[in-house]
Amino acid sequence: MKPKTFPRPLAILIFLGVFSVFLYVANLVVYEALAVVFRITAPRDLFLLGLGLGVLSASFIVSTVLGRYFYNFFTRAYYLVSAIWIGLFTYLFFASVVLGIVLKFPALPAVMIGEILVVITLVLSLYGIVHARKIKIIKVEVSLPNLPPQWKGRKALWISDVHLGQIYGSAYAKKIVEKANALPHDIIFIGGDLYDGTGAADITELVAPLARFSGKLGTYFITGNHEEIGERDEFVSAVRSVGIRPLLDEMIEIDGLQLIGVDYRNAVNKEAFRDILERLAIRSDAPSILLKHEPKDIDVARDAGVSLQISGHTHRAQMWPLGYVADLVYQGFAYGLKRSGGTQVYTSSGVGTWGPPMRVGTDCEIVHITFE
Repeated sequence: MKPKTFPRPLAILIFLGVFSVFLYVANLVVYEALAVVFRITAPRDLFLLGLGLGVLSASFIVSTVLGRYFYNFFTRAYYLVSAIWIGLFTYLFFASVVLGIVLKFPALPAVMIGEILVVITLVLSLYGIVHARKIKIIKVEVSLPNLPPQWKGRKALWISDVHLGQIYGSAYAKKIVEKANALPHDIIFIGGDLYDGTGAADITELVAPLARFSGKLGTYFITGNHEEIGERDEFVSAVRSVGIRPLLDEMIEIDGLQLIGVDYRNAVNKEAFRDILERLAIRSDAPSILLKHEPKDIDVARDAGVSLQISGHTHRAQMWPLGYVADLVYQGFAYGLKRSGGTQVYTSSGVGTWGPPMRVGTDCEIVHITFE
């Protein structure tokens, strides 16, 4: 029986609805705090403050919807500004909560503390924007059981969550290729959310630089949830056209190593994911690598005998301290190399960003894996 899922338009509307409710509540908190810090008391000024906050927050939703259908200077600039505001607003919200606690103690200089918190918010946000443009190389050594001799010392690159579209264009894709090709490697894995669901006129042009990847054993791609926002098959075709092989619920063998790729649309449901792995009949006498966008249902991969699962999706929440929430949601598998029984799991924070183009306490990363 096919698992029940929401149609894509309905799922997007549900997400935007929940997000809108959160923004409304958060705006009330920030509104109260800013009124205190900047000593705003006049009814007209309070109205303008509330209106400004509402327009800025709604802009992210509007720009996201516009970016799904249009791709030009205006939509890209509008999305960038609104996305930066959401990042700044996140830290304003945290600062407002702290200020709300301070206000419970009349003896404390609330206005001065509020001003300091606003400055910290601005500094953190500016740092996050600058830091998000830097790509870090993360080196990981993985020991796999029954690894064929020809795989000893071989190296793979894991590149996920690029989010090409309204903020990141072909120039960023070129930067990633240059970073990747400067590293010794044999094979490249692209782990989904290569696109952000963009309405770009030519999605092939966005990924054209990836044709210059130099892994001698090839470059392999799996889909992520953002490929589901747009026309998934068009994204897959664009990737295929630049010489990258999609792995959609299939397994291939490369020099005795089983390489498995699952399609996000199908593997997002636990039972469907289990059926896919059972159909592929993973052998226990040879190592296996599973490329899966989201690090969930680890028990299914473990029960199927997967040696190593590589994932992305979480972004490590991009902005501290939200990473603690991601750790709770993904039960400790939100970032880094972990183990579940006989299965190892590496989750990357990704090489791009979604929403706020900011990184605080996390890195944009390419993962450089050495097999032992």
